[in-house]
Amino acid sequence: QAIFRQDEQDFEVILVDSGSTDGTLEIARQFPIRIIQIRPEEFTYGYALNLGMREARGEYLIALSAHSLPASERWLSSAIAGFTDPLVAGVYGRQLPRPNASIFDLIGMQLSGVMSTKPNRLTRGMGFSNANSAVRRSIWLNVPFDERLPGAEDLAWARTVHRLGYAIVYQPAMVVYHSHRESLPKLLRRLRHDQPVILRIALGLYDRPDLKRHRVRRPQAERS
Repeated sequence: QAIFRQDEQDFEVILVDSGSTDGTLEIARQFPIRIIQIRPEEFTYGYALNLGMREARGEYLIALSAHSLPASERWLSSAIAGFTDPLVAGVYGRQLPRPNASIFDLIGMQLSGVMSTKPNRLTRGMGFSNANSAVRRSIWLNVPFDERLPGAEDLAWARTVHRLGYAIVYQPAMVVYHSHRESLPKLLRRLRHDQPVILRIALGLYDRPDLKRHRVRRPQAERS
């Protein structure tokens, strides 16, 4: 309902479902969307994202986690507004904790910067989050998400596009409610997937051999 209340209405919705058992599909079928189903054992974040994006027709590909809820009717238009510069590869937005967020949620969100109210343009680092993000299709075609990774595929993608000379924009007006309400054991299990990837990126050990066959061309910046 929140997606279909957006002030920007020129969009399509594609749901990639990896074996949900909570009534997601029954709810989704009440809306004019396309549903792609995969087996749970097929799932990685990168694979699910790439699968849905390959089916999309628009120039801007927006990723929204199943537990992320747009907090504004300007969520979608704010995402698109972040692409005014042709050298921007991706945009990610602000995240607000739900009322039942755990202390672990709050600490992680503060440390990652996704609660900031200040817009930012990043040309280095790993700032990005596919819980609430958008990427430029023409760049994604050459730099898809890494389907090999068990987690942190968004941070790896950010590092890759920065190396190619692109920027990423943090857009606080692109705001969603998003938190996990995780217990400490669940948090540790999630970190076990993400942290090895993050460490490889931080140490400069992360590589994309699958991209060597691509010739990535940066778009020309607009002249004033």
